[in-house]
Amino acid sequence: MLVLAVALAAALFWGGFFYFSYRRVAEGARSTHEEEVKFQMQAAPWSDRHVESLLVRDPRSPTLLHQYVRNAIDRKDMPEALRRADMFFARAPRLPASWLCRSEAMRSLGRGEDAQALLRKAVRRFPAEADVLVAWAHEASGRQDWAEAARRFERLRKRFPGRVDAYEVAANVLIYDGRPDEAEAVIAEGVRRLPDDWTMWRAAALIAGRLDTPEEAVRRWEALRLRFPGQAEGALRLAEALATAGRGEAAAILIRQARDYFPGNKQIAEAAARLAPPEEKLPAGPESQGA
Repeated sequence: MLVLAVALAAALFWGGFFYFSYRRVAEGARSTHEEEVKFQMQAAPWSDRHVESLLVRDPRSPTLLHQYVRNAIDRKDMPEALRRADMFFARAPRLPASWLCRSEAMRSLGRGEDAQALLRKAVRRFPAEADVLVAWAHEASGRQDWAEAARRFERLRKRFPGRVDAYEVAANVLIYDGRPDEAEAVIAEGVRRLPDDWTMWRAAALIAGRLDTPEEAVRRWEALRLRFPGQAEGALRLAEALATAGRGEAAAILIRQARDYFPGNKQIAEAAARLAPPEEKLPAGPESQGA
């Protein structure tokens, strides 16, 4: 009996080893294949004809199926988008993206209850998929059920504390729900957790603007600009915040400096023309007059 038990344990061990090794190799091969598909698709991802030609050769590629649905959604052909999403769902029911595409198409066609039911099933089936939880939270905010949306974003933050939208969008939801102090607390938590992500600092500054605290917005945009000097948006937004706070001269000085620092940035050039009109030329000196 002992020999039989040892043999059975060994068989189970090696069987499991080979099974998981095979799965890892297969997943690696699929990942490599999808990278090749993405490269081939780069020629014209917006072209149905191009994507369809690739689908003929690879009809179950998640990359191609997803792009095929997105093309129809982007041109707002929602009946066609739903047809394609149904095809994606039928061919790749284990992929969260197929559920999300189908739900989005349903909602755009006015089938809100069907879209909600599908998302609810997706949350149960893929409880650890960030994109599914994001879509579920946005579903509640889309209905302006702010309290429910806040709960769903809180769930997202607990599972995925590294996502900026889990803080930024959640803070906006809390503001809509009349809870500005909680919104600020969520933003502060995000900045603590993601101190090296400039988009988190951007979110904090935008929330200050939404809360109509112009001086606090200035302070936050200035902190972002100092921490991430290579981000042109920091300088642009700081100048605009200074102007909003009634500090026009400081805004003009800053935007001129930003124009010199980011000479090819069109948005900064436009803001400079708006916030800092051309400086008056000084009168010519005596030397110039006598020349």
